[in-house]
Amino acid sequence: MQQRHRDQTGVGRRQFLGTTAASVGTLAIAGCLGGFGSGEDPFDDYGPQAAPVESSAVSWDDLGDLEGELTIYSARTADQINPLFEEIEAEYDDFEIRPDYDDEGDQLASLLEEGENSPADLFYTQSSGELARLKDEALARELPEDVIDAVDDNYSDSDGHWTGTSGRVRAIQYNTDEFSAEELPDDIFEYATDDRFQDVISTRPNSGTFRSFIVAMIDEEGEDTTREWVSNMVNEQNATLYSSGSAQAEAVANGEQEIALGNQYYAGRIVGNDPDAPLDVAFTNNDPGCLFNVSGIAILEGADKPNLAAEFTRHVLARQGQEFFVDTNGEYPVVDGVDYVGSLPALDEINPLEFDLNKLSNVEHAQDLLREEGMTV
Repeated sequence: MQQRHRDQTGVGRRQFLGTTAASVGTLAIAGCLGGFGSGEDPFDDYGPQAAPVESSAVSWDDLGDLEGELTIYSARTADQINPLFEEIEAEYDDFEIRPDYDDEGDQLASLLEEGENSPADLFYTQSSGELARLKDEALARELPEDVIDAVDDNYSDSDGHWTGTSGRVRAIQYNTDEFSAEELPDDIFEYATDDRFQDVISTRPNSGTFRSFIVAMIDEEGEDTTREWVSNMVNEQNATLYSSGSAQAEAVANGEQEIALGNQYYAGRIVGNDPDAPLDVAFTNNDPGCLFNVSGIAILEGADKPNLAAEFTRHVLARQGQEFFVDTNGEYPVVDGVDYVGSLPALDEINPLEFDLNKLSNVEHAQDLLREEGMTV
């Protein structure tokens, strides 16, 4: 698998559409789009759509073959997503992914500059905020109907211009030798004022999900309150700022830090590999500190291969793709038929903030606020 030109640094749900021979007649199975064999990939038509059946997540065996090259701008780091890319490539001899890994903000800036002339077919993000911004700029194509219907509106764009592919929740990662869950506040604002956390708390401001958390805080509590929270974290709590979510969670597990504000799945990976690690997570209650967000996909308006990009997206949402996120990354699935199985709480055991993910599009404002208050790495 080749990298194009930049190196990496640093609740009800709808059913996914499968097919049976009886349900589609002479049509190909779900997602088997016309034109692949002839090398054609018409821009204006995703091809024939299959009829739904009463089933949950489909298998790759139910989908069309992937053929050709797909250029993906990925804001997910290679360690998080490259194993899935390689697994999909191994399934199809004539398919190659050309990933371009970079920071989410930099990827978005490139896409906004390139517009419809971008070489990317697809944008794969850490957070829905950048996807919503791409939609706002009319650079994301509407997805095929079956892909739109695969994922609940809470986890995707209700207008169908992007879809979540896996979920994560903002959490309080803590060292169990220093704290118990009962000792920790369930209000995110107390973490910026409680003296117990001074010099022992950390966060990761370069993360797309952290910027989305800031956007949600501005929307829920106002800009002044958000600025005060950020300022207190920097100036009063002396929060350590990390550029890697994995390194941040590892620092808590090995005792370098006692508290970390980050996505739950980073802790889940460590505990999954070492159940005796002194690391656990707690959650705030129905506030931005417990924001559920998604990593997701948008097909670019100027994509050369929109059908291939759509079929790839179906593979990510199929059972094998969803199980990868659960088993390998400790993330939450976003389609029915695949359950979260892990050492951390399932979604129905916590109380995340109810929030329209499309409202997270103003990520640049969040970046400016963080920069102005000195929370940058």
